[in-house]
Amino acid sequence: MPQRVRSVVYGATGGALLALVGLAVFGSRASLGSVHGVLLDPAAGRGRSDFMVSSGGLYVAVIILAVLGGLVVAGAIYAFSTRDAGERRFPLRFLLPLAGITAAIMAYATLRAGLGAVATIDLGTVSISAFRLIIVSMAAGAIAGGATASVVDALARPSFLGFEGDAVPRSSAAFMREAASAIGAPTIAVVMVAVFAIGLSQILLSLHGAASVAAFSIVGAIVLGGAALVAYRPWDSA
Repeated sequence: MPQRVRSVVYGATGGALLALVGLAVFGSRASLGSVHGVLLDPAAGRGRSDFMVSSGGLYVAVIILAVLGGLVVAGAIYAFSTRDAGERRFPLRFLLPLAGITAAIMAYATLRAGLGAVATIDLGTVSISAFRLIIVSMAAGAIAGGATASVVDALARPSFLGFEGDAVPRSSAAFMREAASAIGAPTIAVVMVAVFAIGLSQILLSLHGAASVAAFSIVGAIVLGGAALVAYRPWDSA
């Protein structure tokens, strides 16, 4: 079995087991949720146990547990994954934050999708049978664990990012400096564009009729003109 596939399988299995442990801890907290018996067939005496919990408390708990579980999965995959003789790997401390974020995003998205499909959400309260909650939790843990394991296994190897030979950073500090230099300008640009867009939206909302159309047209012409100027770069031929 290839190393990447093996890591994903182990990560998914570990994530599902950690999800069960987290569910046991979370389900025992009476302040966050409670279990109620629902009678399905009075004649036959059939019923089921429904878990009722605040959606906000559930989502916060899932994110916290997913981050902790992602750190555990990342550490295990990093420690037990095989590598070729002499192969360098990035330090685990740089991968742990990414592992926690990956696990939280995947677990939250999977849980939301699962609850939307099999649970009832009314006025901020989630009502779901205990069996369905176990299945959804295990699915969220497995997907989050598998995704986290895949990310950690891939990014731990410099060759995956194209770092080979002399391209491998000489030290962790050099890698962080180069990474900050590479993403610094785009990040600043994104922040500036966001601030400009929010400010423009507030201005347009405060205007009415022809004034808002004129303001939008002027700003659009300025943006298009500036983009054309940068693309043409007339100063290079001067």
